[in-house]
Amino acid sequence: MNRVKEKFLFGLLFGLIIPMFIGWGWVANVQAQPKYPTKAIDIIVPFTPGGAVDLFARILAEDVKKKWGVPVNVINKPGGNTVPANLELYQALPDGHILLADSHSGHGLFEVSMKDLPFKVLDRTYIAVLATGPQGYYVPSTSSMKNLKDVEAEVKKDPEHFTWGTLGGAGTGDFAVRQFFKAIGVDVSKTKPISCRGGSEMLSFTAGGHIKLGVAATGSALPHVRAGTVRVAGVTGSRALGFPEVPTAAEQGYPTVNATFYLGISGPPKLPPHVMAKWDEALREMIRDQGFISRLKNVSLAPYYLNSHEAREAAKAYIEEARSLWGLK
Repeated sequence: MNRVKEKFLFGLLFGLIIPMFIGWGWVANVQAQPKYPTKAIDIIVPFTPGGAVDLFARILAEDVKKKWGVPVNVINKPGGNTVPANLELYQALPDGHILLADSHSGHGLFEVSMKDLPFKVLDRTYIAVLATGPQGYYVPSTSSMKNLKDVEAEVKKDPEHFTWGTLGGAGTGDFAVRQFFKAIGVDVSKTKPISCRGGSEMLSFTAGGHIKLGVAATGSALPHVRAGTVRVAGVTGSRALGFPEVPTAAEQGYPTVNATFYLGISGPPKLPPHVMAKWDEALREMIRDQGFISRLKNVSLAPYYLNSHEAREAAKAYIEEARSLWGLK
């Protein structure tokens, strides 16, 4: 065979083999990334239906379902100060099909409000924070209390019989109550907390006059406020989207009462990178979508994005402030 033909055949063979290897490499690379999701996703909500976390989870679930074409189930598992629901997350397979929607600020209170937890709060996989909002202080519409100054007077008049709603230390409302009591110089241990399984139940207790003060996210309170069964005495942080006419705690003379809660989603420990990457991409798109933003605003929530690392750092900071409020440092 002359050298011209040899070069031609070698070039032809090289041209066929190299793309084949490249193709095999591409296929191998694709196969190296496991598909996700492969089945329905369950999003656990550790509170009763109708509260802020529940409303947020249902908005999120609907958008994820449309984006990925798989069923996304919101499952309410209230009770036990949210420990059973959280424990289910920690014990779940780290494949991204069982997740938890909750107040990232709220679960930061576990470390200070409960003993002998069967898990470590920061061991969960923080996926993202997506929304934020103020807390509202609510009183029965039949109450003589109109604002936070009236609430202060009522608490100081008879602390031992002043009832307020608590989620057992697992909700941001507990944080907001302690901030307020600290600001007015009342020892929270001298007051009377009443356990509730979620913000919606707390508001029902308030509306029925079973407790004197309920503290919950503003979105979950909208139906009660509009129905005239509860009155908003004030809000933390900035004015609420649902009732912008209500003055903030700072505007009423309590500048240190500024508890804000963050709503997001977490996974079990050691959630794999390909699952995290899929969620990060989807949520970054979602937080820029005007339809998603509008649905958040309808329940008095504002879009607010923190990535995995930022969400974990925010939870750590919340734990430190909570330790101070609970008198642990």
